Amino acid sequence: MKFLLVRPHAHLPTSKWLQSMITLEPYAQELIASAILPPHEVEICDLILPENPIEFFKETLERFKPDFVGFGGFSSQFNANKELAGITKKVLPQAITCLGGIHSSSYPTGCKFPELFDLIVRGDGVSALKIIITSLEKENLLPESEWILQPGSDNFDELASKSPPAIKRDGIDAKPRRDLVDSSKYFCICYGEKGKKSKTLFPQIACVRTSVGCPNRCSFCVVHFLANGKYMQRTAEEVVDEIASLPQEYIYFVDDETFINTKRLRRIAELLIERNIKKKYLAWARVDTVCKDPELFVLWKKAGLEFLYVGFESLEEGALDDYNKNATPAQNREARKILADLDFNLHAALMVHPNFSKQDFLIVQKAIIEMAPSEFAFTVYSPPPGTQEFLESKDKFICDDPCLYYDCIHTILPTKLPLKTFYKYFSILYLKGSAYIPARTNKIRVPLKDFFRVLIGAIKFGWIVKRMYRRYDRKYW
Repeated sequence: MKFLLVRPHAHLPTSKWLQSMITLEPYAQELIASAILPPHEVEICDLILPENPIEFFKETLERFKPDFVGFGGFSSQFNANKELAGITKKVLPQAITCLGGIHSSSYPTGCKFPELFDLIVRGDGVSALKIIITSLEKENLLPESEWILQPGSDNFDELASKSPPAIKRDGIDAKPRRDLVDSSKYFCICYGEKGKKSKTLFPQIACVRTSVGCPNRCSFCVVHFLANGKYMQRTAEEVVDEIASLPQEYIYFVDDETFINTKRLRRIAELLIERNIKKKYLAWARVDTVCKDPELFVLWKKAGLEFLYVGFESLEEGALDDYNKNATPAQNREARKILADLDFNLHAALMVHPNFSKQDFLIVQKAIIEMAPSEFAFTVYSPPPGTQEFLESKDKFICDDPCLYYDCIHTILPTKLPLKTFYKYFSILYLKGSAYIPARTNKIRVPLKDFFRVLIGAIKFGWIVKRMYRRYDRKYW
């Protein structure tokens, strides 16, 4: 049999812009491809890369003629996946179509389109595909459970209403099939070392996953819901062996929060140093972890950690409590000082709530100055699809398709300010933040072409955000 695994293209202008700054390899598809063994064939179709993704997808279907087409992605990509599945059914009516990924795992009841999808997979796609392949090989009926659902089945509604299944060990142990993609196409913006010249702001980068799930319960995050409260980890030795095998200088840890198990992460850093593995790392960290064990980050600085993504969300205690961050403003400030003293390049994530007033936006502007120098990202709070809060908010949504707009920048809830005013102040946050990026503040010398690429991109993004209100009904403007 022939299997085609598809990463859908971006639909929203904000998502397309983000991909011009960071395009990571289709890591989920690479992991799932490891479940497909000879004599079966597998290809990965990454629609983020081609200029005309729809035509490229049609050409791939006609050339490869897959028997099974698997789609995955985020909630904002669900419409794209529906379109691609519809094309598949027209070009190859006999092909089995399967939807997996974050959206189908968290919100399967919203994926009931039996004319488009034969199967819906929740949770770990590696283990699920092994079961599906076994059934196909034995010419049995397609499997059906709360893990692998059939939209056309009478049992779908009951099975889809259950909580996501627990994480399976197969998924975390899978080895990504990087041989199925052109690794030179993937990059991430990195600012280099303070006071030094950087060869490029956009180095080639590889993804590595050391864990799945998260023990924390932030209200805006769907990870703990998807993982059914579980947290599963790879051994330090497995992680270091994978890193050592990669040709790329830069490694992006795609864990939801890399440093939760400080003992294990200490061992990974020690092994990297002992084996003299010279690479640069990007990772996510929580402020309470930084405050609890600052020496861990001293060690990781020695191992090559260069860029940290930290979800500060706010410097206001009330907001942190509302987001269930389990952190305090004092911890945020302490973590910021620790990381600044270690000269890490910092990506500081701050959150805006739809109920913000003008004064609230001014408070965030003050936080920008206090947290600088940083690469700033500002997100708009939205309840994650499939969660109880999302289901309870259905009557409040201000867009016909809240899943499409679930990209952390579009609001799906009504705003206290008129939308035009809300997004004007929101775009000002990005304008203020751009003045304090590490490359500029730390006087890092970068190639002129990269400088203009970032500058033009920032102007374009600011214009998109400022006019974002136009995507909504006029009554909200």
